[in-house]
Amino acid sequence: MNPRATIALLLVTLLAVGGLYYLRQMTPATREAEELRRYATVFEPDEIAEIDIIRGTETVSLRREAAGWLIVAPVEDRAAPEEVDRLLTALRFLTVRDRRVRPEPPAVAEAGLAAPRLRLDLRGAQPLRIEFGANTALPDEVFARVGGKPEILRVPATVVELATGPAAKFRDPRLTQLTPDDVEKFTVRRAEGEMTVRRVRGRWFIEKPVNAPADPQAVRSFLDALLGLPVVRFEAPAPEAALLPGQTASISLTPLGGGESLNLEVIRGADPAAETLTARFPPRGGSVEVGGAARLLFEVSPEALRDRSLGYVEPDAVDRIAMESGGHVLELRRQGEVWIDPERGIMVTDEEIVQLIELFNRTRALSFQPGLTAQDAGLEPPAQRLLFSAWLSENSAEEAAGGHPIAGVELGAVGAETCPARATGTEEILMLPPDLARAIRQIAERSAATDTAP
Repeated sequence: MNPRATIALLLVTLLAVGGLYYLRQMTPATREAEELRRYATVFEPDEIAEIDIIRGTETVSLRREAAGWLIVAPVEDRAAPEEVDRLLTALRFLTVRDRRVRPEPPAVAEAGLAAPRLRLDLRGAQPLRIEFGANTALPDEVFARVGGKPEILRVPATVVELATGPAAKFRDPRLTQLTPDDVEKFTVRRAEGEMTVRRVRGRWFIEKPVNAPADPQAVRSFLDALLGLPVVRFEAPAPEAALLPGQTASISLTPLGGGESLNLEVIRGADPAAETLTARFPPRGGSVEVGGAARLLFEVSPEALRDRSLGYVEPDAVDRIAMESGGHVLELRRQGEVWIDPERGIMVTDEEIVQLIELFNRTRALSFQPGLTAQDAGLEPPAQRLLFSAWLSENSAEEAAGGHPIAGVELGAVGAETCPARATGTEEILMLPPDLARAIRQIAERSAATDTAP
């Protein structure tokens, strides 16, 4: 290549690289300058660690901790993260509608900035102060000034609206930050007795007053409602009803993994239809007024939280199904897309079996009958049986070969609306809807001549 051309190409390359470097250096400064012309302040909200809101003689102080924002003055409590985020966002994007660059002292006083009604001090990567004075002649606008700068700004009144009002608006309105997954055990106490529910290896069980599995969805719904109770009012006075028997209920919550229990006491007032109730909860300062969902403490019962299912069956895990109804015994084995009883020569389609399993899975007990014996319920012997099993071959290395029950049910005589039953392996008598019993009868009592082929 020609030496002159090489030198020229090198110079062009150096100029291009230098130009790119210059543009990259100048772009952030240009962008920040443009934002400073448009907005009153430029900062990163995520870098702010402390906020002091000075309004007259009162100061509201907020501090960011690892667990979130806290309010440390005039009270110490958990802060409402949404309120803090709204305030920081409004400050960050506070639009300047007009600015007076070199105001005279009378203009500063006239703008209400000689003694501002509101001042915000932000501390983070760099400290920032912004003051707010009087309203302008235009609606929803105020005068403002950024610390260290003489300019008087005309800005929207958004920040003033967010930063004023009772200090309680900066307190988190949710009673707790807990979720049901954070709770290992809880005990509900009322005048009529106690109920204890505990999580064991991921499953909920009622320990008192009965020993029975709990419905995970019912437990979650109950805890969700209580843990997320809205605090309507802090420092609420205790109603006179607190002195009357039966007007208080409490729950003690043990965190997952142990630790100090949290105790919430709810007090009913004289009006049973009141939209709010008074509660005592030390972590939020003692006496608070909470939403009406707190009435759940007076209404929840073991029956409401009990697992009403008969068990759960995964269709692909089933290899054999035993059925008995009206003296007819059926032993179905999976063979491809059909189920066959070799002895009776009966064939059932896979679609029918899937429907039966779905019906079994969604069947729920209408009631529990602890005072009813199996004899009285017509379960000695039962009128019907249904058992789903997995069948392992002799080559299985994990478990013994043969049948392994998955879930099942025994049923008594079918009534118009109910049917007594008990889940396989249990003794407690339940009342079920009659649908499952009818489905069992339809399959088990059919004759070989009326079988459904695929």
